[in-house]
Amino acid sequence: MPDTPRDVPPCEVREVARRLQIAYVVDRSDQLGEEPVAALVRAILSQNTSDRNRDVAMARLIERFPTWDAVADAPLAELVATIRYTNYAPTKAARIQEILRRLRGERGAITLDFLREWPTDAVERYLLGLKGVGYKTAACVLAFALGRPVFPVDTHVRRVGIRLGWLTKRMNERQAHARMTALCPPELVLPLHFGMWAHGHFTCRPVPRCGRCPIYEFCRFEAKTAPAGIPPDRLPQVAPLARWTPAGEEQYPLPEAADEAPLPREGVASPFT
Repeated sequence: MPDTPRDVPPCEVREVARRLQIAYVVDRSDQLGEEPVAALVRAILSQNTSDRNRDVAMARLIERFPTWDAVADAPLAELVATIRYTNYAPTKAARIQEILRRLRGERGAITLDFLREWPTDAVERYLLGLKGVGYKTAACVLAFALGRPVFPVDTHVRRVGIRLGWLTKRMNERQAHARMTALCPPELVLPLHFGMWAHGHFTCRPVPRCGRCPIYEFCRFEAKTAPAGIPPDRLPQVAPLARWTPAGEEQYPLPEAADEAPLPREGVASPFT
C-alpha cells in the first residue's frame, strides 16, 4: 500500500457511505446520546477488547454499582472483578477510578456535562489529558455522547480505510482520526463510521471476503481475492442486524427491513467505474 493517502473526491465518500448503508443495517442507537461519563467508561472498556466483552463488562459494572461515586470509591479488586470480561481489566479499573476521582475533585461531582458547551477542539484536548484516553476514546465520546462531527477510527475502520487508500499504514492514531474527519461530511460521520465498522467486522476482515464486497471497485488492496464485487444494483443485506436511524437519513435512506428490495437501478450505477 502507498505511504501517502490518495486524493478522494467527495462523491466517492458519499457513494461508499450509501452502499455500506444498504449492505449493513447496524443498530448502535444505545450509544447515541449516551451520558458522557458512561460513554467515556464504555470507550475505555472497549480498548483492545471485542464489542461483546465490552458490553458484558459495562452491563456488569452498571448492575454492580448504582452511581459513578460508587465506582470511584469501590475497592480496586472489586472493580477489577466486575469488569474482568474486558482485556487489561486491572489497568482499566485503575484508570477509570482515577478519572472519576479527578472529575469529582475538579467539579464537585462526577460529570462531563460541562463539555457540552465547549468547542470541539477544547473538548478533545481535555479528554486527551485524562490518563488512559487516546484519540479513539476521545472521538467516541465526542461523536456518540456529544453529537460532534468527529470520526472514530477503530481497528475495523482503519483496515477498511487503508484498503480504500483513504488512510495509510504509517498514519498514527491522531493522523488517522484527523484524515477521516476531514474526508467525511458532518451528516455522514455516524453512518459512514458504522458502515465501515460493519464492513471491516463482517466482510473486509484480515483475510477479506472480497466476493461479497459492495465497494470492491474503490478498493486499492493488492491482495484482493475476487475478480469483481457486487454490482451496485444488486447489493444484498450481507449482514443484516437491527435497524438504526442515522444522521442524514433523509439524504441516504435505508431499507425498511432486511428483506426489502434494493434501491432501483436508476441513479445507482457508480460514476467511478
